[in-house]
Amino acid sequence: EDQVKTEIDVNELIGSVLKMIRPDLRRNRIDLHLSLDAETKPVLANAVQLQQLILNLVMNAIDAMRSVPSRVLSIASGISDDQSSVRVSVEDTGNGIDRSNLEEIFKPFFTTKERGMGMGLAICSTIIQKHEGRIWARSNAGGGSILWFEIPIKSG
Repeated sequence: EDQVKTEIDVNELIGSVLKMIRPDLRRNRIDLHLSLDAETKPVLANAVQLQQLILNLVMNAIDAMRSVPSRVLSIASGISDDQSSVRVSVEDTGNGIDRSNLEEIFKPFFTTKERGMGMGLAICSTIIQKHEGRIWARSNAGGGSILWFEIPIKSG
């Protein structure tokens, strides 16, 4: 069932996604920098949806780096500033996101890719809404972009 939520260790889920995409990282000569906080608490989430969310963000990062010489994918997890959520960031050294597109990228059918359908980040946004979290993005000054999401920590 689509809505079943269980207690999830986000770090373990990131690990399972990375197992799937290791061949892509090797093929595209991408360095992986992981910074997973062992203190993160479990979240109440749908494992399949959360895995899809992380996979979408990572695959977008890989795509964004296809045309740049220096390729670094950085994935980090930790606790949000107010201690209520687990925060995950996916950062790449690609071409970045045009500032004028930052508000648009989570809308359905918006794409900057030649063959993109514009559904990846819209799906991510929907998944985050179902989990009462939030997702946002920023372009880095030196090139590349970073996307974060937060999901509330399971209470009790």
